[in-house]
Amino acid sequence: MLGKLSFRNAKRQAKDYVIYFMTIVMAVALLFSFNSIAASSDIAELSASMKSFSKAIMGINVVVIFVMVWLIHYTMKFMLEKRSKEFGTYQMLGIEKRDIANMFIAENLIIGMIAFVVGTVVGTFIYQVFTSIIMNLFAQPYQISIVFSFEAVKATALCFFGIFVLVLLKVRRKIKKTKVYDLLYAEKKNENNHIKNAKGNVMLFIISVILLLVGLWVLNLDYSNPTQMNGKNTMIAIVLWMVGIYMFYLSISSFIVKRYLENKTRKYKQNNLFLYRNLTSKINTMSATLGTIAVLFAFIMIGGNVALLMNGMLNNEIEMGYPFEIMISSVDGDFSKYKEYIEKNAKVTDMYEYRLYNIPKTNMEKALDNTTFQDRYDEDCENVLGLTDYNYLRKMLGYDIISLEEDEAIIQCMKTAEKSFEDYIQKNNKIEIVGKEITVKDVYGENFAQLFFNGYVYCIVVPDRLLEEIAAIKFSPQENSYVADYKLVATTEETTTEQFYQDLSEYILYDEVENIAEIDGKEQTYKINISLGNVMTKGNRTNQVKSFYTMISFLAFYIALIFVMATATILAIQQLSDSEKYKYRYELLKKLGMDETEMNQTILKQILFYFALPMFIPILLSIPAVLIIGQIFTVAVTVEEIWKNMAIVIGIFIFVYGIYFIATNIQFDRNINGSR
Repeated sequence: MLGKLSFRNAKRQAKDYVIYFMTIVMAVALLFSFNSIAASSDIAELSASMKSFSKAIMGINVVVIFVMVWLIHYTMKFMLEKRSKEFGTYQMLGIEKRDIANMFIAENLIIGMIAFVVGTVVGTFIYQVFTSIIMNLFAQPYQISIVFSFEAVKATALCFFGIFVLVLLKVRRKIKKTKVYDLLYAEKKNENNHIKNAKGNVMLFIISVILLLVGLWVLNLDYSNPTQMNGKNTMIAIVLWMVGIYMFYLSISSFIVKRYLENKTRKYKQNNLFLYRNLTSKINTMSATLGTIAVLFAFIMIGGNVALLMNGMLNNEIEMGYPFEIMISSVDGDFSKYKEYIEKNAKVTDMYEYRLYNIPKTNMEKALDNTTFQDRYDEDCENVLGLTDYNYLRKMLGYDIISLEEDEAIIQCMKTAEKSFEDYIQKNNKIEIVGKEITVKDVYGENFAQLFFNGYVYCIVVPDRLLEEIAAIKFSPQENSYVADYKLVATTEETTTEQFYQDLSEYILYDEVENIAEIDGKEQTYKINISLGNVMTKGNRTNQVKSFYTMISFLAFYIALIFVMATATILAIQQLSDSEKYKYRYELLKKLGMDETEMNQTILKQILFYFALPMFIPILLSIPAVLIIGQIFTVAVTVEEIWKNMAIVIGIFIFVYGIYFIATNIQFDRNINGSR
């Protein structure tokens, strides 16, 4: 009897559970797919760095578990309140609280088990898709096949059902302690409006805006000068934003009332009064929840952009810093052992030796003042390259050949610094090298290995005759120090491996130098090894970057999707569960003369306002925050790329969020118009 009654009443609530059920299925699917990736030996063997991917997944799973706990607890609590009158009636009819609690637990366990089974099946296919993407990133062959990891099933089941059992036990305890009166009237209870006075709310709104702006100012203190960044200001900014966001949503309803409803022209225009009253009443009952959702959205948008910026910076670093497959620096210029190994173990298409010279500063570095590169170049010297060597390197990379007059030079720089040099030489195109006045003819920003190889940020290209005079100077920026200015570069038919890099690095020589330092108040002498060379290979660095790119991208996508689904589910359930209450209000509007088209438009506006409100502040906050944080990435990422990344993150967010909005709007409309 009780089981039939429970099933019948739970069936009536099914429309409110649909979006919640689908979110749980997707959460289980993502949890299972990432646990499968963590247990995959194929992925771990792709690169040495990928072995830490499984540990990173386990760390992110902790965050996901907390989000799922919040989602499941909030939803069960909300559904309990919606069915409280039903449970109160059961209690008045003589049914024990224990039986009512067990009935509710049984219903949710059934939902949970079905969601787990469906989610595991869906997760198996998602795992195949993710694995295929990762394998393609590393250019490894992969054939899709059904692989079922029992370790992943065990880990997912432990996390998911552990959450479910803990939440259900808490709900069970709440049902047993709740009185009949509280059950019968629980549905009418709302969240408290923490500030009752309207003027107080308006003041709170103003303070919240000030806190958000101050947070941006404090954040800029950290990122405007990256060399002095300590992270303290970033933490202060985060705290200010969290407090500001909560205060904003606690006070926004009073601002809406003051801004819109006190204006009679706007107030009585079309259906504005109905919409604003519905919106403000709902905000008052959910201010704390909306604040929590907005905080999560802000972290999603800022964090997602930072992840894309890091990936963009690393990818650009490969393009700018590793245009040649193999790059070797040596102090003594002896590349015989390196060349022997390279010729035996790589299909070389071209190889070239040259020398990068050091000269006293020409003040060309002033072009980088007040830019991201300020204080990042060598303060003691500048790097000079001869025209013949420069043109040979350009030919290896497929660039056009450059010509120079005897009194001319060009600046070869990173593409992100090209505009700064172009602007500078328009007014300051004369430099002095070995006592001769040289005119800077042009600036080139092609990728030219200018991350500590062919200079850092830039180098000066001069005619060969001038280079001979420079070579006679034998300038060294630091006495008794080695200047690694002999270079060897090579291009190959195939990308080199990590093992190739490790074997080639074995040929690096070291010099043992004595150093004197004060340790524990006593002067002590100890020996240190100084490297006489450096080996860089594109294949090794690409594998490192791909590993990092995979971890950052997949983990950021994982946690962001869980956050968006969880918060959108709560918003959807709130609206759909209140549809019965709104049905009566819309019926009154119909009787007052509103036609069906206008009613559908009003429903659309109501859902749109409700869904748009918690993403309003996060989007406005994330744009300047990302531009501020992006200052440290502009070494390798252009401002245009930063804006592009922001558009991508906001676009993906709105797409996923929009799916929930459309589903909610359709179901809400059906609930309102279903009886017509």
